[in-house]
Amino acid sequence: MAARLSIITTCKGRLPHLKQTLPRMAAQPDCECIVVDYDCPDRTRSWVGASFPDVRLVNVDDAPVFNAAMARNLGARAARTEWLVFVDADVLVDAGFSRDLEPVLRRRYFFRPTPLTAETCGTFACHRGDFFALSGYDEILEGYGGEDNDIYLRLGHAGCTMQSFDGALIQSIPHDAATRTEYHEVRNIELNRRINSLYNHIKYDLICESGLINLPMDTRRAIYLEVRKTLLAYAEDPTASASITINLPVKLFLPVPDGWTIRRRWTFEMARTSGNRAADQ
Repeated sequence: MAARLSIITTCKGRLPHLKQTLPRMAAQPDCECIVVDYDCPDRTRSWVGASFPDVRLVNVDDAPVFNAAMARNLGARAARTEWLVFVDADVLVDAGFSRDLEPVLRRRYFFRPTPLTAETCGTFACHRGDFFALSGYDEILEGYGGEDNDIYLRLGHAGCTMQSFDGALIQSIPHDAATRTEYHEVRNIELNRRINSLYNHIKYDLICESGLINLPMDTRRAIYLEVRKTLLAYAEDPTASASITINLPVKLFLPVPDGWTIRRRWTFEMARTSGNRAADQ
């Protein structure tokens, strides 16, 4: 029977995890399995090619910094089926994973596990048409955290409905924070989450304001660089707040007196909530 689902996973420095998880992914019935070797120092492509010749490989070279969004998009573009299923290299799937998931899949819906955990929140399935209508994951996002919540929000904004699948069908392999950030420029997880969160909030507001499905890449890149620079500058002061001001295009719905104009600006401030003194990781 031809494959109906593409299980996509990525690897950079996670070969010990992949050796545990890929056998289960590759054994799923009626599925193709795609591994993106994102310049992995463990030579993931060599092990996959020798151990699982039916698994399709996407190889990335000369990429010392891991970009999860780009890696997943590369895997999605290599997929040959209608349905894309993203599973991290440290997530074990049950033998009945695809058998339980496939019957509920339908267009204009995307599927996430319930109950949801921090370790499995990146696992989801959607139709390739819905995924590529949004140009997939936002590759401007860097470091750990944010690219998954962003695509779920944008899928919802585009009219797709979230539904659940049984979270008991997947489980994560425990590992430390250092493993998560080894190949990122910003290795402080909480700081990187703040950067990506503020960027995503600004971007989403501008998407709603503009009526576009996606903002142009140059616009997104400029916003991200400004957010990153600003929050890095305040990173050493745990009590400081940081703000970003965005200039908006003027919409003159009513006449403006001669000699005058209206300027529109949004200011976004990220500030620590009262009493929150949790140590950054």
